[in-house]
Amino acid sequence: MFNRSRKETRCRRSTQIRSAIATAVECSEPRVLLSAAAIDGTGNNIEHPEWGSTEEAMLRLADAEYADAVSTVGGEDRPSARLISNEVSDSRGNDEISKRLMSAMAYAWGQFIDHDMTLTSSAENEKMSIAVPKGDPSFDPAGTGTKTIDTMRSAFDESPGTDAKNPRQQVNLITAFMDASMVYSSNSETASSLRTFSGGKMKTSKGNLLPVGDDGQFQAGDIRANENPGLISLQTLFVREHNLQASRIAASNAKLQDEQVYQQARSIVAAEIQAITYNEWLPSLLGRGAMDKYEGYDSNVNPGISNEFATAAFRFGHSLLGDDVGFLDNNGLPVRDEVSLADAFFNASLVKENGIDSALKYLASDPSMEVDTEVVEGVRNFLFGPPGAGGLDLASLNIQRGRDHGLADYNDTREAVGLSRVTSFAEITSDKALQTKLESLYGSVDEIDLWVGGLAEDHVRGSSVGETFQTIIVDQFERMRDGDRFWYQNQFSGRQLAQLQKTSLSDVIERNTDLTSIQKNAFFFRSEVAGVITADLNRNKKSERNEPPVAKITVQLINSADGALVATTTTDRNGHYRFGVQNGLRTGVYQVRALKADGTVITTSHKISITAGDDNERVDLSVPAPVKPSGSTTPPARSGRSGPTQSVASGQGPRSENRTMISRTTSTAVDVSNSVQGATGTSPQVRPAAASTSNSAKVASAHKSSPGSVPVLAASTQHASSLNGSEVEVLTDSLFADWMRFV
Repeated sequence: MFNRSRKETRCRRSTQIRSAIATAVECSEPRVLLSAAAIDGTGNNIEHPEWGSTEEAMLRLADAEYADAVSTVGGEDRPSARLISNEVSDSRGNDEISKRLMSAMAYAWGQFIDHDMTLTSSAENEKMSIAVPKGDPSFDPAGTGTKTIDTMRSAFDESPGTDAKNPRQQVNLITAFMDASMVYSSNSETASSLRTFSGGKMKTSKGNLLPVGDDGQFQAGDIRANENPGLISLQTLFVREHNLQASRIAASNAKLQDEQVYQQARSIVAAEIQAITYNEWLPSLLGRGAMDKYEGYDSNVNPGISNEFATAAFRFGHSLLGDDVGFLDNNGLPVRDEVSLADAFFNASLVKENGIDSALKYLASDPSMEVDTEVVEGVRNFLFGPPGAGGLDLASLNIQRGRDHGLADYNDTREAVGLSRVTSFAEITSDKALQTKLESLYGSVDEIDLWVGGLAEDHVRGSSVGETFQTIIVDQFERMRDGDRFWYQNQFSGRQLAQLQKTSLSDVIERNTDLTSIQKNAFFFRSEVAGVITADLNRNKKSERNEPPVAKITVQLINSADGALVATTTTDRNGHYRFGVQNGLRTGVYQVRALKADGTVITTSHKISITAGDDNERVDLSVPAPVKPSGSTTPPARSGRSGPTQSVASGQGPRSENRTMISRTTSTAVDVSNSVQGATGTSPQVRPAAASTSNSAKVASAHKSSPGSVPVLAASTQHASSLNGSEVEVLTDSLFADWMRFV
């Protein structure tokens, strides 16, 4: 049942070329259209027509571990799921962003495609309760010790569940194939209700949004479409893409009937979603080389969804969620106030009022959280409402759902998928505090819930998940691809296939919205502001190549919208500084300023606009060089002794060997962090910025990175010796006195 990936290491060329898919539909190359496949997925595999279709039992990679070996909720000897959540999933407000700088679009796309692959319903009469620890601040503030978080068990196939050899199996209600069923549906009745039956198009509502039902909610191929603004926006985006492709197909061949146009457009949209997922999203999450190369359709591969994937591994995305939802314009500036994640659930009015552009721009412009055991407050205590009024804990539900489905423990699952068992908590994570918590909760590495253990693992190098979850995710996506007869690489060829291979999510967004500033890879947000601070030798207030860099200068990143301090660092020995996403940089308008040791502003840059996730702005600043001394100077004494007086006149200076050493400054920066305090002239003052808005101020204190510890950029060598005449004399004479302080 489980085919372990060969994990061949290979080099993939990045294809961040903007797609021109419009030309693809005009090609006449032969292809097998999705119209050959039933909407419910049956008949994809001729020999096994039910594989991957709707209402199929989930597969298992490891043997089931129910309490009674048949169907009773497992984990009976483990701590309460809520207690575990309190110990390892409470971020306590210290939400850490993705170390690899994945954007919020990473979790939004993950949820979008999850709704294309998996859906389970609740059993009608099987209640399941999670014990709440006494005095839980959210769910038992009165300290009664009797509170529970209640939910229902998952629906199951009634055929299994008879004995230990035939345990209960849960059912996937939708197709396992990546066939865009969240757009089109997995049942014919819903699919028909979404169509206009004219020109092959799908229904829309005012503002080119999804159609609206009698309940005021948006209608889509999946019943969960209204869950949050980002999901609604992606659902809407691909309905627009369908209608765009339908218009192009109809224009290219007026003889085509509505059904033909609809199926051809559907075929293209499904192919685009597959290409984006496998060429952009999966490499962004798993790293390059994690997936085996596609070698064609294999009728022996069952594409069905594994229980371990749906109930544990693919729920890694809950850790990526941020605690608020923003809305940004094309320049990355807010168009309205942020909304808490708790208030955004099933709030379709946010999209009706703001459209989809601002939600999509936000998802591409805000970093996701790190993949770890922690989840934000909005889903740990306020999922679908406040505690006691419908509120749930998503972390607790994930743990309990694994027990409901009889998932094997973490170590048994590792062994089942071909990985070695761990023998200590230190083998799972290098985080000693987390090791201690896990050991305190579980006692043994053989008792850990799969969702917890998978998230606790140190990440595979170049990946954002650990070894266990990476293996389970790779297995699922390879089987889902290889066992799909209508996979896009098996359906399209030639120029059409080449165009689809180049399609990115950014392409689809920009041709269906008014946005023009989405970065090439929407799944990463990697902007930065960096530069070099130099000594202003010629007093022109400009940083020039022949001026020496200045070390140990304090540099600040300022939000121009409100003057708020975003981050602080100091220049390195080569005068370099850098502000990145980990330091709080987001889309918005900023200024960089250099400060004296006493905090007085020396100079401030022009305004810098960060509008997309691949904006990298270089801002070089020049600070006043020390003024040429007049008369005689006495170099500072060393070890408390007075040094000899040395005359310094115009055209004369220190000993020639010292002058030569200083004037030939190259890679070693001049330290004038003290001497700039004595520079003449009034320090520039920061003027009030124009009234603009940005989404950066909120993040200054939200990241686990310390100012002053940021990495630096490489730079070209600075040559003070390229100056001539009096400028060199001024620099040499004045810097010699400063240099002598450190000899």
